[in-house]
Amino acid sequence: MTIDKPEVWMIQIPDNPISMYYRGRVEASWEGYNLKYFDAITPKTMGTMQYLQFGKKRGTIEFTPTEKAVWYSHVELWAKARKNPILIIEHDAMLVEPIPDDLWGKHPMVCLGHTGKIKIPLPGLAYYLTPTIASRMVRDVKSISSIKWNSDGTIHDYCKKNGAHITKHVLQIQNEFFGTTIEHKKK
Repeated sequence: MTIDKPEVWMIQIPDNPISMYYRGRVEASWEGYNLKYFDAITPKTMGTMQYLQFGKKRGTIEFTPTEKAVWYSHVELWAKARKNPILIIEHDAMLVEPIPDDLWGKHPMVCLGHTGKIKIPLPGLAYYLTPTIASRMVRDVKSISSIKWNSDGTIHDYCKKNGAHITKHVLQIQNEFFGTTIEHKKK
């Protein structure tokens, strides 16, 4: 059974030149899809959002404000997917191979992103969610007493348990000169 293409929701940061650079590089690749824009939750806009409880990554590393904001951006889009299936992409997600129409509805969740020439899976870059899985993800993450991993880890686990990793379609573009929008603490 073939289902219509889902809406594609791109996470972007409108007042961030790095985000707008990547968006400008990739948005034409999504021609033919119903591309919509989700203004990312950022440390400045996070305000009083406190429905997620953060611990320390690997028991020792504090989450940076941008890592927390990334979590909130993805969870807010999962909440949107509780009504209709959607494809969530980040601002640096370039469609490099058409997604077959028969993929929609074949799995309740599909992770489509990769980085680099050897196609290392990057679950949070581009992933398809159905309402059943989205509802479960929102419920589960809100009930965690202490989040200890980045959102990519959760997306990867749900994809592994409930769907498929088909990572040849979407590439993370990178530009060392421009860098990224996420600050990570390594230690």
